[in-house]
Amino acid sequence: MVAYSLFEDVSLWRGFLFTLDTVATVGSNPDPPDLGGQITKVLLILVGVGTLFYALVTIAEFFVAGHLGEILEESRTLKKIDDLKHHHLICGFGRVGRQVAKDLQIGGDRFVVVDELDQNKELANHMGAPFLQGRPSDDEMLKAAGIERAVSVLACVDSDAENIFTCLTARELRSDITIVARASVEDSEKKLLRAGADRVISPYKSSGAEMARLALQPQVTGVVDVAPEYRMEEIDVSEGCGGEGKTIGEIRGTTSVAALRSADGTVSPQPSLDTVLHAGDVLVAMGTVEDLRKLESLFAPTRPGATVSGSAQPASSAEAS
Repeated sequence: MVAYSLFEDVSLWRGFLFTLDTVATVGSNPDPPDLGGQITKVLLILVGVGTLFYALVTIAEFFVAGHLGEILEESRTLKKIDDLKHHHLICGFGRVGRQVAKDLQIGGDRFVVVDELDQNKELANHMGAPFLQGRPSDDEMLKAAGIERAVSVLACVDSDAENIFTCLTARELRSDITIVARASVEDSEKKLLRAGADRVISPYKSSGAEMARLALQPQVTGVVDVAPEYRMEEIDVSEGCGGEGKTIGEIRGTTSVAALRSADGTVSPQPSLDTVLHAGDVLVAMGTVEDLRKLESLFAPTRPGATVSGSAQPASSAEAS
């Protein structure tokens, strides 16, 4: 515009009209008589028209490639998250994060997934969960996920360093929120606790301990740590064990029997002491580790060559205790 105005000795408005006519390829104005104007027109044709076509191609690609749909989908996701309250934030959607999501979904709890990997978006969408792509340790990502209205943050990223940063960020944004973090190595557990995690879970440590416990105590199918000195166990009544055919009062000792699940699936809370135990039943008992160990010995599966006659001795010991 300025070049046309100077070389053709016209007003800026007229120079603007010359420029627009050339760039838009209309050609309604005559060619400029002066050399300076002609050079300006050539430069506009090479640069200006090329830029215009590039802009048109970019806009067309924006619509054809689906970028507009992605923007609209992200907008819908953010609006959906804004309507959530008392939800959970799953930071990292690997194998651990997906299992957490399944358990939360079974319990009817709502959650938001924050993960860097684009391939996990389809998995989250399949579960009907809002998905935000980005680093879970970023302030803006946690804010967009609604950490102000959430009840917990679950740091499930494969990297312990990223989980530590996620805990630090979440604790800074919400001092009262519950944070549960995953630790791949034992040395990271203390760091995660210092970073603000309320509880730290080590999948490899837990799975290894569970496998060893099932190998050593095959009759115990589940354990819940109630307190440092107390825990609750599910104990299978195996066929031929010392506790089969006895009443709960005869075998319980100083433990408390909270429930009994019969072989047909019927659950009896706080069963009577006169209830007789049969093979296939599952006993839910609570007590100290030592007391439960005595109880477990009554339900150890009978191995080839073993005799059942000795099982009465632990029963009398438990009864006497």
